Amino acid sequence: MRSRVLRGILTATAVLMATRGDSAATGRTQVGAIPPQPLAISADTRLLVIAPHPDDEVLGAGGLMQHVNEAGGQVRVVYLTNGDAYRAGVRLEQRAVKISARDFRSYGRRRQKEARAALATLGLDPDATTFLSFPDQGLCRMTRTYWSDHSRPYRSPYTRLDRPPLDGLLVPDTEYRGEDLTVELAQLIGHYRPTLILVPRKEDQHPDHSAASFFLYDALAGVRRVFPEYTADVLNYIVHYKSWPFEDNRLSLPPPPGLSGGASGWISVPLTQDEMRAKRDALRRYRTQQHAMKWFLDGFVRSNEVFSRPAPTRVVLPLKHQSCS
Repeated sequence: MRSRVLRGILTATAVLMATRGDSAATGRTQVGAIPPQPLAISADTRLLVIAPHPDDEVLGAGGLMQHVNEAGGQVRVVYLTNGDAYRAGVRLEQRAVKISARDFRSYGRRRQKEARAALATLGLDPDATTFLSFPDQGLCRMTRTYWSDHSRPYRSPYTRLDRPPLDGLLVPDTEYRGEDLTVELAQLIGHYRPTLILVPRKEDQHPDHSAASFFLYDALAGVRRVFPEYTADVLNYIVHYKSWPFEDNRLSLPPPPGLSGGASGWISVPLTQDEMRAKRDALRRYRTQQHAMKWFLDGFVRSNEVFSRPAPTRVVLPLKHQSCS
């Protein structure tokens, strides 16, 4: 049991995190899932969107978030990183060949502001955000090498940081370690109690996206050990998969070719013209990304969004082998 996590943790939800212990010994818990069912949205829906970087939430679920909001449900987005390690984007914004750690950190703060503006454009509360500020381009390594406090924390080669800012911590003494990210996610889930959780598929070919799914399943296993009655419908979205969806210029968004629909088949959520317009406008609030890859963002503004449900998943962290896409 980690004494570092125990310090200053007083609530029942935080006690849950302290009982995490060593996942290698205790993490072989099958993450239960609600049996396959149609996607139902109502005023009782409490949606949690897990975004590896600012803009992923709108790319994957800008329409679905509007559906939940329009139904009177609640929406919260947790950003695992600030997206501050996008070297080409930082260079474009700074108009310089040589960029510093300060430039990367400034870029991350700008993307945070863009995220709040994007959510406001969708009609959501811009404060319904949590920025965990873990290292962009470093999440996959935290599933293995930089897992626990038995080793030094990961240090970002971009921002030169090895921990999130103190003013954004959910758990005291958090550093860039995988176990710390699991603890913070479990803290947030235990407090918010989402009924619906969106997270990238493990097959997503950006390693930060793939790693996000492992962290979620590990966090859910910890939550359910303390609150066994807790259930949530977990849906996957995908952003990076080969050349999908850019080889298809239809108005509708097809599922990625060659990738199965998971436990319940692909779920297509239709969007109205107004919802498509709001999604496009929200993506335009990401001005840094518009400058760097407008074509990519535009490719996800279609007449529907696609999701899948994972099969019941066994996750043991730290991973023994490279499992991120």
